[in-house]
Amino acid sequence: MVTLKSQEFLLQAPLSKVRSYLAQTEHYQHILPSEQITDFQHTPTGFSFKAAGQIQLGLEIQPTQDCELHFKGVKSNPFASDLYVKLQEAENATCGHIEISADLNMMMKMLVEKPLQKLIAQMAMNLAEELKAL
Repeated sequence: MVTLKSQEFLLQAPLSKVRSYLAQTEHYQHILPSEQITDFQHTPTGFSFKAAGQIQLGLEIQPTQDCELHFKGVKSNPFASDLYVKLQEAENATCGHIEISADLNMMMKMLVEKPLQKLIAQMAMNLAEELKAL
């Protein structure tokens, strides 16, 4: 199991507002880096996209606590994975990070570890930008 973590982010918005924004799957089209994904689709319970023009990934939202969002990879994904957005309330703000856990064999790890790390780092930056606009 490989676990990748983005840089910490600080959002000038209350936890409830951040959580509400992230619980709406259509917002991930703006959070995911547009130069790395294509074919974004969403439903009320999940979203899918093609990463780096190669791998189709689908994620379904799971029940969680207030300070975390959890998306589980769908069975048709090329590897088992989970996406977490971990949040913590700060004074008049919210801090947190994005994390991916993936069950990768050595060959797949060599192929996707750096692109996945870049993906979640960009997601963290985009999230901060998106919430500034709200």
